Amino acid sequence: MGDDSRTLLLRSPRSVLFLGILFATALAVFLPVRNNTFWHPGDYEYLTQALRIHANWRALFAAAPMNTFQPIVNAVFYLEFRAFGAGATGYYLFNIGVHAINAWLVFALVYTLLRDRTIAVLSGLLFVFAVGNYGKAVMVVSGISDLLITMLTLLTMLFYVRNELDERGRLRTANFMLCLIAFVFGLLSKATSFSVLGCMLAFNLFYREQTGRRLLDNNFLVIAVVALVVLLIKLIVLHAMPGASDLAVFSPSFPRNFASYLVRMVFPIQSSTLLVHAASPVRFIYGFASQIRILIFLCILSYSVFGFVFGNKVLRFFIAWTYITVTPFCFFKFPADWLNIRYLYLVSVGFTMIMASGTVLAARLLYQRPWRRNLPYVIPIAFAVLSQFVVHQLDANYERLSSSPRLTTARAEFVRLYREYRSE
Repeated sequence: MGDDSRTLLLRSPRSVLFLGILFATALAVFLPVRNNTFWHPGDYEYLTQALRIHANWRALFAAAPMNTFQPIVNAVFYLEFRAFGAGATGYYLFNIGVHAINAWLVFALVYTLLRDRTIAVLSGLLFVFAVGNYGKAVMVVSGISDLLITMLTLLTMLFYVRNELDERGRLRTANFMLCLIAFVFGLLSKATSFSVLGCMLAFNLFYREQTGRRLLDNNFLVIAVVALVVLLIKLIVLHAMPGASDLAVFSPSFPRNFASYLVRMVFPIQSSTLLVHAASPVRFIYGFASQIRILIFLCILSYSVFGFVFGNKVLRFFIAWTYITVTPFCFFKFPADWLNIRYLYLVSVGFTMIMASGTVLAARLLYQRPWRRNLPYVIPIAFAVLSQFVVHQLDANYERLSSSPRLTTARAEFVRLYREYRSE
């Protein structure tokens, strides 16, 4: 057995207290959304799907809603429906709770990899403020699919890393079994869960000296075989891959989408109805949006190269995480499926760690400068403020969308089915 001090810290009273702080922070950050109603067509698709599941449990395995095979998400949403019914507040509070747990898992993963509590705590705090993803997944009821796949991905990687570092990569351990269970649940939640295989390879590559194991070790091969089996079962049961028509594998839009998503983590303002109602400083900044985006993308590329050449293995891993997890979303056709910062929820795990690491290490370099050593913290604070601005702007927009005519048909269908459900 290896040194289990990582595990002991994560079970300590201070760690539990930090989880409570993250819950309270998440409630405060997303305070505006708790009085919202359903505003997205996907919300009514999930609600209608829950009613179908109530009528026939086999609907759990239907490739719907969103033309996606996700029985785990369907099951969780059905349990939400049984608990909250047609009241939206419960769904939003549940999303906020899952978001807080995800922020704690970010803290746990970063600490397990880096053994630096300050960087781990700052990573968790930045994530709970929705830095890099700006909270859209939390602010839409159907965003539970993004929240769950992120939770399962973080659990998969946390147990995988702990098994490799503390259990010497053995197969018959609790950590590996829990890793495998979380991974299978992820495969049954969203197709983008396959990106976790790339994250495992990145860990094996950058930590090979510490673990003393091969890039394609037995653990990874077992997980890869399980992924292949689940994929084959999907194809056999469904006779086709759900959502395949929306993919554009060999499309020139891929590099454009890739660059755009990376830039959105840093500069979330894009052309939308939000700009019409935004304050004049926001509209002024957006006037230089194209130039700002080009500059930001060049900075991201240069930092990535610098980090890979001069950074430590943890920094290299999270840079790789960012690039690997954003890739699956870049294959979707646009503008049919508009660039959506909601898809950055999982990707932003790497972004928050990179920002936290850079901030803390820069502050430590200035330890002999009494007041200057706190200057690096201005950057994460500025991003937290930006996140709050985006949350309030999105909330105002969603309140308008909730009464939009485009929801009339979806709402009417759900109301009809819900009345039948209540009359049973």
